[in-house]
Amino acid sequence: MGFLKKLFGGRDGQSSSPTPSDPDGIYFYAQCNNCGTIVRVRAHKQHDLNQAEGGGYEWHKTIVDSKCFRRMTAVVHLDRTYTITASDLTGGVFVTAAEYDNQSTTS
Repeated sequence: MGFLKKLFGGRDGQSSSPTPSDPDGIYFYAQCNNCGTIVRVRAHKQHDLNQAEGGGYEWHKTIVDSKCFRRMTAVVHLDRTYTITASDLTGGVFVTAAEYDNQSTTS
């Protein structure tokens, strides 16, 4: 039983979303302008980020939610410490992890 809890998460049969605390990932939360669904997207620091001119990184991603399947195009600029310096999301808005968690508990 312990193996299944580790594999699928949760306590006492309750499901829980994984905590974004891995050292190789950066998590972004995007809300669709059309349906309002909030999507969590993980970017791997070594594989998904591109080196930007003058140092820092860029992340380009097309995000699709699971409700209306509209495309959201994200462009994020980060400095060398992976702090967001600029961001743009066409078709949606970036939101916080708390807003994502709130959506998950009210659904």
